[in-house]
Amino acid sequence: MSNTAVRIIVGIIGIPFVIISAVLGNEIFLFFCIILAFFCMNEFYNLFEFPHHTPGSITKWFGGISFHKTVFLLFSSLIVAYFYYERFGFVLIIYFIMFIFLVVYEFFKEEKHFEAVGTWLLSVLYISTPFGLLSLMDSSKVLQLFGANYAIVCLVLVWVSDSFAFFGGKLFGKNKLAESISPKKTWEGSVIGFIFVLIAGAVIWKFNPQHSLFHWLLVSAIVGVFAQIGDLFESYLKRSVKVKDSSNLIPGHGGALDRFDSILFAVPALYIFLYLKSSL
Repeated sequence: MSNTAVRIIVGIIGIPFVIISAVLGNEIFLFFCIILAFFCMNEFYNLFEFPHHTPGSITKWFGGISFHKTVFLLFSSLIVAYFYYERFGFVLIIYFIMFIFLVVYEFFKEEKHFEAVGTWLLSVLYISTPFGLLSLMDSSKVLQLFGANYAIVCLVLVWVSDSFAFFGGKLFGKNKLAESISPKKTWEGSVIGFIFVLIAGAVIWKFNPQHSLFHWLLVSAIVGVFAQIGDLFESYLKRSVKVKDSSNLIPGHGGALDRFDSILFAVPALYIFLYLKSSL
């Protein structure tokens, strides 16, 4: 079976599961976001702790848990939960605790690499914070404030962007988008993905006319642009450590980080837009 066929089958099975968890919402979706953040953070850790090597089995994920890695993953999961419960003061405290922990940890290492402090703090902003905001957008309070379930909206728009950019690139792609970062991505695929995101926004408007067509097109444009930036950024991370996939966890897709990379930029961008719009 081809990789594309496996990719489609996994998508058909996985996407409804994600949507159902988001529809059920609240703590159920929070738990889902924590699990995803855990796997993505674990992959990120492995990328930089074991560069030039793609973890190839489930045992690799749960084996070799060090004290440093345990603390790292625990704090990252707590950040997601504190975002959901809107305990933003605790989020800042954890950011600071992690910073101090990482600095002190480097002090006592025989071979010191203080640039690692910045790498691990980047991962918290890059992974834990977006998943925390995603869980927050599915909470009852935020649903009422924003007037729609933007967690589901964002997930759907990102999948539309990824899917049509992928197949559009395979069918019509000729001009490389960023060959030094991701050789397979093309301008044609990128444009096709963005066009279909706007079409999806118009469809959403038909189901939720509470907001204007312009609002949904703007939401779609924000998600469409930042989803593709997120995809390219994760490709850049993998290129920097010379691996093809963040892991082999999801057949046809690579790792959790490979599958949800677009969301990690789209969610914060969308949340900032919604927050500013609701505050004006």
